[in-house]
Amino acid sequence: MRRGPSHVRRTTVPEAAIDRKLRASDAALMHRIRFVAAPLAALSILIAACGGPSASALTDPGEILGAAVTTASTATSVHIDLAADGTFTADVTGTGTATPIQLDDTTATADIDAAGQALQATFSIPGLLGLGGEVIVVDDTVYYKTTLTGALYQTMPLDSAGAAIPSPDPSAAAEMLAQLDEFLAQPGVDPVKGADVDCGGKTCYTVEVELTPEELAALSGGAVPQPSGLPIPVPVDLADTSVALTFRVEQETTRLAGLDLVLGAGDAGELTINLTFSKWNEGVDIQAPPADQVQGAS
Repeated sequence: MRRGPSHVRRTTVPEAAIDRKLRASDAALMHRIRFVAAPLAALSILIAACGGPSASALTDPGEILGAAVTTASTATSVHIDLAADGTFTADVTGTGTATPIQLDDTTATADIDAAGQALQATFSIPGLLGLGGEVIVVDDTVYYKTTLTGALYQTMPLDSAGAAIPSPDPSAAAEMLAQLDEFLAQPGVDPVKGADVDCGGKTCYTVEVELTPEELAALSGGAVPQPSGLPIPVPVDLADTSVALTFRVEQETTRLAGLDLVLGAGDAGELTINLTFSKWNEGVDIQAPPADQVQGAS
């Protein structure tokens, strides 16, 4: 797998340019903060929940991932922690000029209530003008606030948020699970079982998937689209990007315990994203903010 150089020249992103871009409209802002929830589209899909009797030990990597996908549809709730580190080049100002962005210490957390069709997430990107904020989805309404919008929550209907905010509806997760199955069946996607590891006092299978730039391009017919579900800015052109995925799946329950993703883009840098899944099927209470904390609420 290709790796980025150990040293990537960092430059300061023009604050005024980014501020203008992010403030352009609510829709543009929600597109910028899609890392909170966008991953939530890819994340909520992969939730491997549901307790149940102990499973027999699995040795085939495809069966391990298949078991995690199969149990996902019965999840009622899950907690997700995200951490990202690295430097990536991206055109965040929309000017056509790519700039190295330092993403060390980028974090996000999310609670997903699949049974109640609600979610709550927070995020922080210190390297992008200290951008941070919160998103709440409840009763088909999105409440959001960021360090750019101020102390009060803004609102929009969930169906107006598009891909920026994933639906917590279980049927949406089922559709995305089908997409994951389709991805795993593509030529060039060859899961490999790694060594078993400890994960939070339990034993987890590990399954690794590595894609070279050529394999990644072949998966989409030679034209690599920009991912919409990653939690950080990515280059528009992924032609030279390699991807390494490591899944951690609990042996006893076949629940997804974690997912590590490494993007290597040569001179554009390298990015590492770590996802941890916990608190499956535990009660979660997600409420809309008080009216006095919502802009324009009576």
